[in-house]
Amino acid sequence: MKTKLSIFLSLIVFAAACSFSTASLSSFKTSKDKDGKTEATTFKAGETLYANAIISGSMSKTTTKMYLHDEKNTLVPGTEVKVDLPSSGTAQYNLPLPAGVKGGKYTVFAEMLDEKGEKKDTKSVAITIEAAPAPPPSANKDEDSDDSASDDAKDDK
Repeated sequence: MKTKLSIFLSLIVFAAACSFSTASLSSFKTSKDKDGKTEATTFKAGETLYANAIISGSMSKTTTKMYLHDEKNTLVPGTEVKVDLPSSGTAQYNLPLPAGVKGGKYTVFAEMLDEKGEKKDTKSVAITIEAAPAPPPSANKDEDSDDSASDDAKDDK
């Protein structure tokens, strides 16, 4: 009788475990390379920011929404991407940073949504973007006109 009860209880525990999703966003890292081999949190204007969100324990479809917020916690327009996975796996994100991007502190977010679209997990990485250096000052128009005036003087000789 104890054996039958043990088996019965084991089956109930197993069924309960199967009915609850243990899917999670187990890792979220930013890097300067597509494969995420070299983790990085500082990027320069003009570089591409890569991020990999690893979804673990999922037996069904997930959607990973990734996006960038500025230091005021405002969504940076054009940075939101959704990646669908049939089950566990790696959702990859890449964002080419424009040459004129404003330097400062930013946060990259990854949200894991279940197949019903409900948010189940969130992770973020704080990053720094270094602005491109200012272009060198162009030649002053007065200097240009002085050069052309001296060229004219030479032609008169």
